[in-house]
Amino acid sequence: MNYEEETTRPAVPAPPWIITFADLMGLLMACFALMLSFSTLSKPDDFSKAAGSLQGALGVLHGEPVLISPIEFYAPIARGEGREAMNQARQELLEIVEAAHQEDNIEVLQSSEGIIIRIRDQAVFGSGQADIKSEALLLKLGEVLTQVPNAIEIGGHSDNIPIHTAQFPNNHWLSNARAMKVLDLFADEVGIDRARLSAIGYGEYHPLAPNDTPENRAQNRRVEIKVRYKPGTEDSGPAQFREMIQ
Repeated sequence: MNYEEETTRPAVPAPPWIITFADLMGLLMACFALMLSFSTLSKPDDFSKAAGSLQGALGVLHGEPVLISPIEFYAPIARGEGREAMNQARQELLEIVEAAHQEDNIEVLQSSEGIIIRIRDQAVFGSGQADIKSEALLLKLGEVLTQVPNAIEIGGHSDNIPIHTAQFPNNHWLSNARAMKVLDLFADEVGIDRARLSAIGYGEYHPLAPNDTPENRAQNRRVEIKVRYKPGTEDSGPAQFREMIQ
């Protein structure tokens, strides 16, 4: 073999694993550099400032974010004025019913969902009618409800005796019309914000008693005004109990 043959011999190629090894070493170096940069942030605020600078450079940050604690927001309602206002309103409702001598027709109940004012239809409506025949008592009850900001749900209920008139083709129509009449009275005459009010007619499908006697059917014909608790204001007592003026 002469000198010319030795200089033209092709080089031996590197093993394939060398490329993978070189990539791994590059990644490790980048990781070490990143860890070193974090170690220079000796204070927690340093990282926040660095992140803020990056967001500002990207045009994202326009002011310091403010965190509102949910616990602090709901605390006054759960333990303060919210529950006291509801209890005060319930007591005033009971006093109005007692003063009007309507204990047989109007009940003030309390449940885990809120305060329920249960009014038999004969106290405010004519038979088979949706027009309110006596607004005075409802106006007084509504005035009390202006003292609390809670949502108010008005539900109309009937017995199972079918109704079929030009105005009310069935009990659903009648019960819904009665609920809407009370809603309109509270909104237009008392001044309660309509955003707080809702009305629904249940017809004969949520009876309090079997529709087998005239007394039970009279009990089922009613309007229920439910003042719902806000989140966190439910009483810690039994799920539901009844309170009436004797």
